[in-house]
Formats: sequence, structure tokens, C-alpha cells
Amino acid sequence: MSKPVLSCRDLTFRYQKEDVFRQLSFAIQPGEAVLLMGPSGCGKSSLAYCLAGLYPAYAGTLSGEILLEGKPLENYPLAQRARGVSILFQNPDDQFCMDRVDHEILFALENINYPGDLRARTRELLALVGLEDVEHHLIHTLSGGMKQKLALATALATEAKLLILDEPFANLDPGSCADLSVKLAQLNRQGLSLFVVDHRPDYWLPFLSRILLMDKTGNLLPESVFPEELQAHRELFRERGLFVDDSWLEGQSPAPLPQPEESMVQAKDLRLLQGKTTVAEHLSFDFPRGGITALVGRNGSGKTTLLTCLAGAGRCKGSLKVNGAAGLVFQNPRFQFLSLTVEDEVLTTLRALEPKAEEQALRQKARALLEEFDLLAWRKHSPYELSQGQQRRLALLAMLAGNRPLLLLDEPTYAQDERATQFIMELLRRRIDQGLTAVIATHDLALARCFANRIYLLEDGRMQLLSPEQLDQYAEERSHASCAL
Repeated sequence: MSKPVLSCRDLTFRYQKEDVFRQLSFAIQPGEAVLLMGPSGCGKSSLAYCLAGLYPAYAGTLSGEILLEGKPLENYPLAQRARGVSILFQNPDDQFCMDRVDHEILFALENINYPGDLRARTRELLALVGLEDVEHHLIHTLSGGMKQKLALATALATEAKLLILDEPFANLDPGSCADLSVKLAQLNRQGLSLFVVDHRPDYWLPFLSRILLMDKTGNLLPESVFPEELQAHRELFRERGLFVDDSWLEGQSPAPLPQPEESMVQAKDLRLLQGKTTVAEHLSFDFPRGGITALVGRNGSGKTTLLTCLAGAGRCKGSLKVNGAAGLVFQNPRFQFLSLTVEDEVLTTLRALEPKAEEQALRQKARALLEEFDLLAWRKHSPYELSQGQQRRLALLAMLAGNRPLLLLDEPTYAQDERATQFIMELLRRRIDQGLTAVIATHDLALARCFANRIYLLEDGRMQLLSPEQLDQYAEERSHASCAL
């Protein structure tokens, strides 16, 4: 039997005074594609950082053994380790070192002393992920999905034997997911080993070797689940609140709009701007009061820019009328936290909403909300210590506590397990019954079809109202690449 590309034995990681996971042991064989699944906040990303050598160098304490091709990981010089194992972060903004797209990849190539033509290799990697048209763009001007693609290209630049991918499809549209899964499958067939952290198995199943399951306390199930056994283990996944497919959406349909219908947002001949660049123009639309309006479209099409304009924080020209105060939950919730603890983040909103209320009453209300969102145990922690999924729930909670009539959500369910996704959508539906209007930008087309009263496609600089049948056709067209496997 060949030597594992990476193995760990009795691995225990502690952050501050709490164990994140204890005594984990497993191995990844050359050419395997291994998927790690588990509830939000159970320690999946922390494990990925440990396997890449980032922890405990930058946080926490680690005991046990990690071997890269039979040699302790800590014994590798950094440049040599990068050729052995590379990682794509769940949040690509945490990964970038440079200001420009091509500079980011060139930086990675220079750090491994790449022997070939640096510029030619940079263009090759950008073409691989579909970013050849933004080679010289500033990274901060990219959409979340485009940043995700750039982070993948940078991780691939090291030519590592093992690539660790933490929620690599979280910010990507369905077409990009299908396209990149095909390319990752090709790289895997050529010998690249993959260790993937993801809440959804869909795009991995055609070439997946096996699935590791982690429970909410950080323990691994003793036996792997193989792709052909997935349906037989459906109950096991359901008990842990994990996705198998979209079957949880069966029977879901949009809540009826209040009658008579009224407008919450009206736009005519609107032009969206990012700096001096026009993102989209000649947009005319009418979002109804109450219910959910969904925005769908490819990465970089302008969905986030539009939400920012609706919140009054973006640049646009033309006629735009928003009938009520709006709250915005960012695609990257870390950009909107204001406080040092989870509890204070909620209290900041409550104090602004009820300036004359007694502090004890506000604290009781904050803790009740945190318990409802399954965040009470983290109330004394920094928001930045939470997992990406937990941060998203906290940002949503803080904005809902503000009691604004219009809530704008940028990818509200990404990085969430099935249980948390269902909770978020049921919570939105309850608040909508109480008078809330929600506008969500999402790449989850199945979710949009089942929950949204109106679905708008923003793509190629234009905006189009889609019927459910047109959305189905759009979804089929964008996912055709997955059949290439």
C-alpha cells in the first residue's frame, strides 16, 4: 500500500481554554478526494487549518501528530510545505496578500521559486478558473465569487500534492460550481489529492472517494461513508442536520403577498456604479412590500452592488425609491461587526432601537435572541472567533433586532448546514408574517424557487423578472457542465 499523502494521529486542538476537537486520527491516500461534513461551528475549518500548518502557528494549541508524506509537518520549510499541502480559505479576503489579481498569483509562484515563465503560468491559472478578463484588476473590486476563484487559482499555483478546500463553492453561481467541479475532477484524476470541507455533497459526488462525518462536538464518525452509500445513510445525515440533497424543500412554497399589493422598492432607468465603472444600467423594477424578492445571476453581475444601493450605501444614478429604512446583512459578515463580544453585538442594536430601556431588560432580550439563534454559548466570545456560518447567523440576528421594515441579505444561507438553512428561512417567513420585506441575493436557485415571491435575474448588465419555469430553464442551462463528468 502506498504511503499516505497526509495522516494525523490523536490530533487534539484547543482554542483558548476549550477543546475544538479531540484525538482525531485518519489518513488521506494519494489521489483521494475526501469530503469532511459536519454542523456549522463543529471545528471543520480549524481542522483544515491544522492540516495546512496554520494552526497552532497562528492560534491555539495542538497535540498529536500530522505527517506529510511520512514526515512531521512542522519539520518542512515553508516553501517546501507549500509544495506538499496548500489551502483555500472559506473566506478568501483572509487569504490575499497583494492588491491586484495577477500580483496575488505571481506572489505565490515566487514563493515556491517556480522555474518557468511566471506570467505565462499566471495567465494559465486565471484561465483555469475563468478570470482571464480581470488579470490586472484590483482585488477589492471583485465580487465574492470572483475572489473565491482567485483564491483557488492561487492555491493551485503552489502545485501542492494535497489541496485543502474550505467551502470552495460557497460564493459561486451554479454554472461556476459545475465548471470548477469538472476541472477539480480532472486535476484529481491527474493525481492531485483533495481534502474538502463543504456542507453540500452535490458537486463532489461524481469523483468523491469517501465522506468523513464530524459531530457538533468535533468527534469523527469511526467509519467513512462512501458516495454509493449516501442515500442509505440519509437518516444519519438528517440527525446531524446535514444536507444530502434538496429534499427538505419539498412542499415549500412562497408565502402569499399582502393584499392589495404595494411597492417597497421602485426603480426606473437605474444605473449601478462601482467607482467610475458602470456595473449595470437601464434597470427598471418593482419589489413588492412583504414576502421575499430574490436576486439571482452570475458572479460579478451586480447583485451585491444593487443591495448596497438599496441600503443607501452604494453609488447609482436614475430613479430609486425605497419605502422604509433598510438593514443590510453583508456577504462577508465580518465587515459589519462593531463590538468585542457576540452579546455586545446584539446589545449595540437593541440599545440604538430602545435608548431608554433598562440595561437588564436589554440583556435578557439579547440572550433570548442568542438562544433562539443557537449562539448563547458563544455570548462572551469575539464575533471573529465564530465559524463563518455562525457569523452569518449573528449578523442576521443583529440586523433583525434593529426591526427595520426592509431587510437586504447577501447570500444568507451560504456556509450553513441544512438545519441552519431551514432555521433561517423559517425565521424569515415568521418575520415576513409580521410585516418584514426581504430582498435576498442568492446562488441557491432551488431555495429561491421555493421561497421567493418574485425572482429577478441580474446578468449581463440587464434585469429580468423570471417565472418559476424560466428559473428552472436558467438553472438547467447553468448546470449543464456537470454532465461533462
